[in-house]
Amino acid sequence: MKKVLKPLVAVALLATAAFAANVENPLYAPAQFGFYSKTGFSSMYKKSDANLAMQAKDWEHKQEFPIWRAYEDFGFGLTNRFAFRGAFGYTHDGAIDRSGPHNARLGLNYRGINSPAEAVVWDIYMDAWLGGISKMKANVIPSKVPVVNNGKDTMPFSFKYDNYANGRWGMWWGTVVGKTFGNLSVSAFGEFQKTFGNSNNQIKIDKKTKDMIEALVKRNVYPGVSQVAYSGVYNTVLGQYIGKICGDMGINPEVCQSSPYWKAIDSTARYNLDTNTQTMAVIKHNADSIAVFRTGGIGKDYRDSLPNSFSVKTKGVVDYVAGLKAFYEIDKDWAMGGGFTWRHRGTNSVEKVNIKNTSKNPDTATVAAITKGIGDGFKGSMEDGVEEYSITLLGTRKITENFAVTLFGEYTFDTAEDKAQLGSDIRAEVGLRFNLQF
Repeated sequence: MKKVLKPLVAVALLATAAFAANVENPLYAPAQFGFYSKTGFSSMYKKSDANLAMQAKDWEHKQEFPIWRAYEDFGFGLTNRFAFRGAFGYTHDGAIDRSGPHNARLGLNYRGINSPAEAVVWDIYMDAWLGGISKMKANVIPSKVPVVNNGKDTMPFSFKYDNYANGRWGMWWGTVVGKTFGNLSVSAFGEFQKTFGNSNNQIKIDKKTKDMIEALVKRNVYPGVSQVAYSGVYNTVLGQYIGKICGDMGINPEVCQSSPYWKAIDSTARYNLDTNTQTMAVIKHNADSIAVFRTGGIGKDYRDSLPNSFSVKTKGVVDYVAGLKAFYEIDKDWAMGGGFTWRHRGTNSVEKVNIKNTSKNPDTATVAAITKGIGDGFKGSMEDGVEEYSITLLGTRKITENFAVTLFGEYTFDTAEDKAQLGSDIRAEVGLRFNLQF
């Protein structure tokens, strides 16, 4: 029996060693003091979704190409079980003037099981998410579809993101389990990310947005101002009617209200005024003119007192990722692989709008009420939540013992929430990776 087992163990050891030498293998981990680097460059084609978020910024079914992306994954073996690792990525999308980091992770990997005799591997890892290094940036613009859901919902604002960073800090936790079968290596992984909400962002307000906000202020303030203006004009004209009646009765208008006939005088004056169609039309016209003038002043003053940018308090979210990977070593120089990944991106949303307005017209309470109304409208316009499904294929050619080149491609399809900015109809990417190992 021992004579039979020894060659089997030797074969397993050789197979595991061969796979461990290829950094594209999903079961790869650096040995103690070993180092690897995977530097990638790619081009992506994307066709945008037609959900509400894309309609709001007039970008449904638009093509974005080329989108340039760069990657850097690296690791260093602290021991034969612990490895330090990092993953960073940057994207530039000229079609929408959007640039910034799309990945920023730094952490530790622990190999809990590494059994060459059975070619079984089990890893656990924890990474810090470094999205907070840069601010999340966006431009707020007037929405092309301000009223939705048959008038039951409003979306007065839309957004154009300047970069891919979300401006938040967080943590990743994950695990990988895998096994080799001859020249074939298979693995399954699962991980989740927790990001923490903050106000590390900058939302710019352009001129068109300020114009829209001024219009919203006028619209929101007008009913109250109009009612006050109408009451003022009506009471002024009513006083004139009362003065005329009192004068005709020989009563001094200044003491008319103290007269025993006051109730009859007041009732007669109101009846005469309310039934005078021409006079009531003049009162309404004058009140409307006053209301338009006053709300115009309030709206302009509020608009002129807006900052050029503000921040929002974002909500912390949880993302979930799971997938399968396979890798096949054709010979000592060539290998190929592929995988399937599912990712649930949590629904990002805004909890608070940190917008300050220095207007003192008409009063701070009114300004605060207006700002709250704008903030409430803003909150409902930024809700990112996406289910992503990606298929990946790759081919690797070893050039030297320490250097290899990988051609990779990825196709992603998704289902996005109605107000999500990340949704797409088509997303396809092709690129090269240059792998170093020491």
